[in-house]
Amino acid sequence: MKKNKFYSLFKNKSFFQLYNIGGDLDKLFDLLTEEEIDKLVELNVQFIRSCSPSSTIILQDLIVNGRLTIINVDVEQKKVFTPKEFIAILLHEIGHVFNPGISGIEAEYAADNFVNSKGYASSIKSGLERGLKNNLSGFEQISCDLRIDNLLKTK
Repeated sequence: MKKNKFYSLFKNKSFFQLYNIGGDLDKLFDLLTEEEIDKLVELNVQFIRSCSPSSTIILQDLIVNGRLTIINVDVEQKKVFTPKEFIAILLHEIGHVFNPGISGIEAEYAADNFVNSKGYASSIKSGLERGLKNNLSGFEQISCDLRIDNLLKTK
């Protein structure tokens, strides 16, 4: 039952096929509790993949009653990050979903704290460093430095 609910978060089937080749999504599944998966389903979260600079995404069998939260992953970034960093990035985005009332750098800290609670603090830290090194969109020096400092304090 838990696995079926988890799979329901991937209406964009190509996302699941691409990102589970090495078992990355199975590892993410193992890290999430059934209550957390239930919360993602309740919040109508969907994971999708896109290709830079833009792409068409087909979500089949999607019923939206109210709010839909999309966690979008650029397929090009999969080539940059290690599997553990990729899982940490997904955990970070899930951390944002679980902390909707927080904004700014505090939201980043809260999302990173969720990653840390799952044992992936070193992976989000190395992912931030890799994102900066590769000059990726969404990896700004000041916020990444603040997040890395915060992660080092919470060890």
